[in-house]
Amino acid sequence: MYALTTDAQTAALNFVVNQSYTVNATAYATAFPDLDFGRLVYVDTSAPEFTPGVVTFLSSSVGRAEWYTAAAKDVPRADVTRDKNEVKIHMAAVGYGYDSEEIGTAQLIGQNLTADKALAARRAYTEFMWRVTLQGDADKGLQGLATSTNVTSGSVAANGTGTPNTLWFDGNGTQTKTAAQIVADINGGLTGVFTGSRTVEMADTIILPYTTIAQLASTPLTSTNSETILSFILRTNIYTQMTGQQLTIRGELGLETLGPGNTKLMVIYANRQDVVKLHLPMPHRFMPVWQDGPMSFQVPGAFRTGGVEVIRPGAFRYLYGF
Repeated sequence: MYALTTDAQTAALNFVVNQSYTVNATAYATAFPDLDFGRLVYVDTSAPEFTPGVVTFLSSSVGRAEWYTAAAKDVPRADVTRDKNEVKIHMAAVGYGYDSEEIGTAQLIGQNLTADKALAARRAYTEFMWRVTLQGDADKGLQGLATSTNVTSGSVAANGTGTPNTLWFDGNGTQTKTAAQIVADINGGLTGVFTGSRTVEMADTIILPYTTIAQLASTPLTSTNSETILSFILRTNIYTQMTGQQLTIRGELGLETLGPGNTKLMVIYANRQDVVKLHLPMPHRFMPVWQDGPMSFQVPGAFRTGGVEVIRPGAFRYLYGF
């Protein structure tokens, strides 16, 4: 029976170690634009890599000025309330490996090992973090951007012609609300953030299911006006009208069934680090190569995350029913 000699094993290990520098660098440099969780939320990597948790200290002011006379003794007072929120950090892992046949063939013909497996591992990490960022993880008690229990949620207005009459488009893609009604639904969510926070917060970002934004981007306002509904929304929404700034509207994966009864969900929020952040003390990285068997070599990969923390839920709204 053929077996790798000690010298051959050492040579194979050294070969994989040297190759891993190039392979891993290629994997690190490869982006997956469809799963860029960093565009959804600020990614905080500032905590120590192996911290067991992250504590966020919160404060808010209370009190108001009132009319007063010099003879009075009960001077109105302002005060500051303080609280804290703790997020636990968890480890996850995904790596790759080679067997002696792959290594021997590459050595024989003087060819580099391919980065395919390392890229697959990075893709798996990105998919994992996308899911955790958007949906959280029930097993670890993590909440996501679209699943926070502290966020106010509600249905859009029931004034359309579809069934149910909250729908913007029916199952066949037929428009069942006018552009003005759709804008009113979106403005209702934006205004809800503003008034619900007593005019403190103003949302600047909306994420929608891909199917919905595709419909908005391809449906003209009327039979005589070729401007799309999406363009109309971007031009006339209340955030843009009040601030002069562009409202960010994106279509994202994973929102098709996150609403009540597996319906579509819209997330309206202020995408700022003082409002919401993703805790990622240790982004994915590959560890040193190790030989885990007589003819196989592994490159472990690990990362640590605490999921999404919604620090100021008043800057959020969830809408469904559309």
